[in-house]
Amino acid sequence: MAPIRILIVEDERLVADDLQETLQGLGYEVSASVASGEEALAKVAETTPDLVLMDIRLSGTLDGVQAADLIQSQFQIPIVYLTANADRATLERVKASHPFGYILKPFNEKILATTIDIALSRHQAEQEMQQALSTTEVELQTIKQEAQKQAEHLSIVAHELRNPITAIKFAVEMLTNHAEDLPEEKRERYIERIRNATKSLNDLLEDILTLERTRANKMQAFPVPLEVVSFCQEVLETFQLSAGDLYSFVFSSNESFCLVCLDDKLLWHLLNNLLSNAVKYSPEGGGIWLTITFTSETITLQVKDQGIGIPLEAQATLFEPFHRASNVGKIPGSGLGLAIVKQCVTLQGGTIAVDSVVGEGATFTVTLPRQSVSYPFPTSEQEQ
Repeated sequence: MAPIRILIVEDERLVADDLQETLQGLGYEVSASVASGEEALAKVAETTPDLVLMDIRLSGTLDGVQAADLIQSQFQIPIVYLTANADRATLERVKASHPFGYILKPFNEKILATTIDIALSRHQAEQEMQQALSTTEVELQTIKQEAQKQAEHLSIVAHELRNPITAIKFAVEMLTNHAEDLPEEKRERYIERIRNATKSLNDLLEDILTLERTRANKMQAFPVPLEVVSFCQEVLETFQLSAGDLYSFVFSSNESFCLVCLDDKLLWHLLNNLLSNAVKYSPEGGGIWLTITFTSETITLQVKDQGIGIPLEAQATLFEPFHRASNVGKIPGSGLGLAIVKQCVTLQGGTIAVDSVVGEGATFTVTLPRQSVSYPFPTSEQEQ
């Protein structure tokens, strides 16, 4: 353990020499011995002692109290005053400067050692308390920011819930109060509105629950043998059937068959959200591409669209929950889809990147590690 280093500020040479000899005998290291406040400031900056023994009456422009104030404010080093006598006004100045100790000359060795020990202990306690206060302040600030973020998230969810609920309420009222006066076509239209609004509610709640499971570490990756090419084709065909002739879906792969270990549920969430976004933010008649590229070590899934694109400033927070780009306008959405995608990618040890220009579409590239199937692969019954 390094010895405690003490700076002596004393303009009487004999006293200074006696102090230095006594301190060294007590096991302390004297970093320097100076005679003025100006020299004290310079030596503190140069040597950074653990404590300063400061005479009150000094030669030079600065007296001991003035020098001590500057040292404590600039370097936070404890000061112990030395004085033979002092008038009431000087003592009041000393008290106002909150010293860590006060020793009368001629000093007693035991009192000197005890005062230094108490001063250093008090200084350490104050530093620990200040650190604790700083940590608490940071934690409080973090809690406030998190609370504000949660409030904003609740506001977004409330807004997204309000729209389909309003649609359902209006359609139910029309069917309840005016069913006999409505032509069959309008009745079917209101029923379809209820179906669509119900689906929107269900999708939103499912997204919230999925995201919360991933954030609470309740969702894990359970890789199973999966033929990736046919799996992706089936997902894309479902979108094509739903979209009809409104969008053109294109699939390509550098391999026609690839059996690897992946979590099929996480892969479905990943593809479903990326393709849903591609449809949502693309104009009718636009093209959407799903491309798979296999290497010996990785599987790369790329979803490309010709939609509105993503502003550069929005791309940094794109995968955070409830964040949406400024150019989405009135296109509905909660900002949860890409956060779910990110979690599904991370849980499988992969990465995701986006390349986009406003007005020219977006390309999302997911890279997952290729884990080969080992035989015999355990069945669910064997695992149990």
